[in-house]
Amino acid sequence: MTNINQVQQQYTAGPNAIGFDYQFFYFMFLALDLSHGDIIGFESKDDVHIQRNDGTLTLYQGKHSVQTNVAGEIQNLTTLDIDLWKTMSNWVKVIEAEADPKAFLDKTSFLLFTNKNEHFNEFIAALTVYKHDGDYNKLLTKIKELRTRAKDKSLKEYIKKVASFKIKYFKIFMSQVTIETGFDDIIERIKNRIKKTCRIEAVVDSIYDKLVSNMHTAKYLDIKHRGKFEISLDDFNSRFGRCFLDAYKERPLPRREFPVFLPQDLEKQVFIRQLIDIGEVAPGSKDVIKYTQQMLQVINHFSHWLDENLLFPEESKKCDENAILIWENKFRSTYREMQRRMENGSSLEEMEDDIRSMALNIIDYLREQDLDILEGKLGIEFSNGHYYALSNNLQLGWHLDWENKYQRS
Repeated sequence: MTNINQVQQQYTAGPNAIGFDYQFFYFMFLALDLSHGDIIGFESKDDVHIQRNDGTLTLYQGKHSVQTNVAGEIQNLTTLDIDLWKTMSNWVKVIEAEADPKAFLDKTSFLLFTNKNEHFNEFIAALTVYKHDGDYNKLLTKIKELRTRAKDKSLKEYIKKVASFKIKYFKIFMSQVTIETGFDDIIERIKNRIKKTCRIEAVVDSIYDKLVSNMHTAKYLDIKHRGKFEISLDDFNSRFGRCFLDAYKERPLPRREFPVFLPQDLEKQVFIRQLIDIGEVAPGSKDVIKYTQQMLQVINHFSHWLDENLLFPEESKKCDENAILIWENKFRSTYREMQRRMENGSSLEEMEDDIRSMALNIIDYLREQDLDILEGKLGIEFSNGHYYALSNNLQLGWHLDWENKYQRS
């Protein structure tokens, strides 16, 4: 490495910058789980803090590392990790600065979160034992022993600060400390909480992007103008609730190219028989395949949307009902005069040519309809396919006497 690269690396802000981002992402992670009456703060009482509705306080310190071991894994939080003991020492100083340390400790807990992993950290192991057996002497002895093993002068001072803490406060403090290691993938954790809130995976990334941008801006402006960034659940909802609007907007239903498997005898399909009988399509025409493909694509898409809960059954039913209503209105108005002629004694056979002509007018009209689906449109091709499916299922027809002509056996 050249001298210039060494100097650049020495003064680069990269590791520090990602550490600040890590703390802020953790703040976001906690903010997404606030309860009524809670207030969360960033770089106010600590890296992060939450003042609970019941009067209790949790102070959070975050430590992030980009250093890895030979296996490419994030380094461990070692027994003599300077970040660990600096944090513990800082908390002791915070407690000692209180007018009534005992009262402060009774309502305060302390949590160190880090992406560093833990592999037989002697202090963490001793702390865990203390929380079970309450033997503070054993824990204190271990801490003093660790100080004798420390080589770094600053590290020795940090450990000394903790070891010299008044016993009556030391016992409470240690019972209130939690160390959360291996807390990585913070962005994915945030997105999982967003998904838990909005229930729609397709909009999670959009909500996340808006939330990050708006919360970063709010943090900057609040600290600049008010000196701190603290929000309650109501603040969060009023200031950042709009970031979640995508979850409540109707989105276009996804389209895919599903494989279409044509039936063996295309012309025995009910909807094709109807079209042949009114002269819209000729036997053997390529349109028979085209119309069948359009129908099957629509059937496949509706099945997919329903299976994936992108469309609810009642919404699918509403689309059917709307399509049938449009057909029914056109059918009635088209055949109104024919119905009168039949009442006056004319037979269907006598009117067959006129009926076929009018049936063609009906289907021509319906092929121009773009059916509604949710808050959008199916599109002309899918709408045509949808009418073919309804016709194939004998929910509608084109000939005046279609119900009698195509009754299922």
